[in-house]
Amino acid sequence: MVTRISISSNKIHRSIVLVNKYKRSLKDRILQEIKNLQKSTKLLIARAPFVRLVRQILNEIFPSHNVQNLQTGALEALQESAEMYIVQYFEDATLLCLHTKRITLMQKDMELLRRLRGRNDIINK
Repeated sequence: MVTRISISSNKIHRSIVLVNKYKRSLKDRILQEIKNLQKSTKLLIARAPFVRLVRQILNEIFPSHNVQNLQTGALEALQESAEMYIVQYFEDATLLCLHTKRITLMQKDMELLRRLRGRNDIINK
């Protein structure tokens, strides 16, 4: 963290820069956040929006049924499997990105991954 202090006396302005000697780079902070997320077992998607999304999808698939009561265990299993799928999908897309000697994940990596996974993948059905 860089802190600037202005000292003014008799129209002389000086600036003192204090630098924290434990300043961490952005890369180090990102890697630390990744390690912390990998260690944790909590879900990353908020529960309420996920439940709303599941209910909306079920109402679109089964419009004649009133889908309001869903078991907690079923919702937890759905959410856990959805998050696991998303994480694996992004891991594979990142590998494709690194294979092309890029750091930034692009849409074309995701499209290539869909083609490589084939018709048996959930998204391609």
